[in-house]
Amino acid sequence: MKQSVKIVLGLALIAAGILWALNILGILSFDFSTEGWWTLFIIVPAIFGLFTDRDKLGPCIGIAVGVLLLLATRDVITWNMMWQLLLAFMIVAFGLKILFFRNCGHFQKGICEEKTISRDGKNIRRIETSFGKQEINFRGEKFEGADVHTSFGALILDFRGADIAEGAFVDLNVGFAGATIIVPENLAVQIAVSSGFGGVKDDRRYKVTTGSPLLTITGNVGFGGVEIKD
Repeated sequence: MKQSVKIVLGLALIAAGILWALNILGILSFDFSTEGWWTLFIIVPAIFGLFTDRDKLGPCIGIAVGVLLLLATRDVITWNMMWQLLLAFMIVAFGLKILFFRNCGHFQKGICEEKTISRDGKNIRRIETSFGKQEINFRGEKFEGADVHTSFGALILDFRGADIAEGAFVDLNVGFAGATIIVPENLAVQIAVSSGFGGVKDDRRYKVTTGSPLLTITGNVGFGGVEIKD
C-alpha cells in the first residue's frame, strides 16, 4: 500500500472514530442514514486519486460530483441545483488549471495529435491540440492543406521553408486558445476567418493577397485570437 493511500485511509478512520465517539457522548448529535451511500464509490477513489494521481483535476471533479450527488440524494440541495453547481465548479477548475498550467507537469506540454489524410487528391494534415503550448514547423515539407483544432492553449504554425502548393489552405477551429501562423515573406495569403468573442490580426509586413502560390486561411475563432505574421 502506498504511503499516500495509508495516510488517507488512516485519516478517514480517525475522523470516523472521533465523530462516532462524539455522537455517543452527545457532544455532537447527528442521525446516521445510509441514504446515498453509493456515492462513496465515487468519493473514496477520487480522494485516493487526489494523493496518487499526477493530474489533480480529474480527482477534484470526482470528489465534487460525489459530494453533490450525496447532497442531492439527501435533499440538502435540489437535483437542478446540483447540476448547476457542478457546471460552475468545472468552469472554475478548468480556469485555475489554465491559469497555473506552467506548474502542472504534463499539462504544460499539452496534448497534440497529428495525422495525414487523403482528400480530393491532396494530403491534408489534421492537427488537434489542447492545453499547453505547441509549435509545429513545416520546413522542407510539401504543404497542401490542414484542418486545425486547438483549445485551451497556444499553437504556432510555422510555414517558413515549406513548399506551399497552389491552393493550399488552413482551416482553423480555435476555442479558448490562441493561434499564431507564420508565413514566408511575399506569400499570397487570403484570410476568411469568422470570430465570435475573439479576433484575427494580420501583422505581416508585406500584406500580399493575390498571386501564386496562394494560402487561404479559413475557420472559426471563439473566445480566442489568431495572429498572422511573416
